[in-house]
Amino acid sequence: MKSGPAHTARLIYGAGAAVDVSSLRSAGHGMLASRADVAGESLARRGLTGIRARCVLMLDHSGSMGHYYRSGAVQELVERALGFALQLDADGKIPVIPWDSRLRDGAVVGVANYRGVVGSGGRRGLWQPRDMQGTALDLALARIRSQASVSDLPLFAMVVTDGEPDSQSKAASACAETARYPVFLKFLALGRVRFLDQLERGQPGRLVPNVRVTTFPTLAMSDAQFAEAMADGWETWVAAATTAGILRADAAR
Repeated sequence: MKSGPAHTARLIYGAGAAVDVSSLRSAGHGMLASRADVAGESLARRGLTGIRARCVLMLDHSGSMGHYYRSGAVQELVERALGFALQLDADGKIPVIPWDSRLRDGAVVGVANYRGVVGSGGRRGLWQPRDMQGTALDLALARIRSQASVSDLPLFAMVVTDGEPDSQSKAASACAETARYPVFLKFLALGRVRFLDQLERGQPGRLVPNVRVTTFPTLAMSDAQFAEAMADGWETWVAAATTAGILRADAAR
């Protein structure tokens, strides 16, 4: 296996949040602005205020996730992920891609369309309750690697799942391939997912350990808990990826 970076990205810091949070509040997006503020506090505690990145949210759409979609918990999760992304990504948007046995049609979610984007089972929403299939995690990870391979900034990839992948060998291989790219994999496990624990432990041979797993019993969490879960480990990866040459430090900082 090749040992050097397969692709590099710039490490850039700006002044505070990537998007003007106060303007969101004045435009009637008070809850979203509050979530962005909470995310900023979690990043600040890790010395990452102003760091810039691209973000993506990969949503498990397998059958066992149905009650989370039905209850509105996934919609709330998307809004929290967008709030986090507003701190990092200057375009103020986050691709949200459901996956089960295949990659689903996703949406680029931003301030203009985040409300109700998951839907309640209709044709226009991300949730398709009559067609929820398996757990092909390898496909989600391959999409992340593809996006990271052309990104000019580090990719912060949030992956939400509640179960073991259909093929552990394929998922492990796809995950290992991401380690040579500028991508941090933040897994949010709903309940104990032993495979993800193995992924997090089994990184010593990689160019940079880029997997961090946070486990919650359910999606019932506070904005602060979500932000802390997402930020956890990010600063460690940024430092390691910079040392390994995956990230090119901006001389202006």
